[in-house]
Amino acid sequence: MRFLLLNAFTTACKGAFLGILFLGLALFASGGEQGKAAIEHSSSSIPNGFAKVGSGFLFADLVKGDDRETVRKKLAKANFREIHEEKEKHLLRCGLKLNGFRYDLACKFGQEGGLELCLVEGRKGWQFSFYDETLEPQWTNLRQILSSCYGTKRKSLPLPPLEKVPFGDPGGYVTDTWNLPDRIVVLTIQAFKVKDCCTNRFVDYSCCTLLVRLK
Repeated sequence: MRFLLLNAFTTACKGAFLGILFLGLALFASGGEQGKAAIEHSSSSIPNGFAKVGSGFLFADLVKGDDRETVRKKLAKANFREIHEEKEKHLLRCGLKLNGFRYDLACKFGQEGGLELCLVEGRKGWQFSFYDETLEPQWTNLRQILSSCYGTKRKSLPLPPLEKVPFGDPGGYVTDTWNLPDRIVVLTIQAFKVKDCCTNRFVDYSCCTLLVRLK
């Protein structure tokens, strides 16, 4: 399997965008399913937790530059569950539920300790039927939510067959890009290997992932 990175931005934007996507993929391998979250909303957030354009928020009431403790407190106050830190990857994870689908919310921090971006990750699986029966509905759910939040005007591709999803490319197969005045929102399909703890072999996994980054 191979990954295709959508040529969504100008040459000047590509380097920064790819760098952010590389950071995002580093979060996938160790993430498991976590508990639910009942999101607490402010006037600057949309009911599903995605922030309004111009609000200054990344997701819910998380602000770019927030330190780990501030993010942890905000997540706890908003009733996110299973909050845990992965220090080696500079992130906090927690569970998230959107329209009945379970996801992970991953908050990525920079070297100086401030919040840089948020990722919404779908379930990860390897079974033969996983792509059609689990990944596609989760991907469709995110796409519909984002179209409702940020409009249908975007760069868009249909969901590719699994065999056309490039394998091991940190950029992912980009299906949708919302290039908004204050933020970039990117929906991708990822394929990667995870080491099975029982057999000690690597297994091919896939998932859908949403990246939110302020400009």
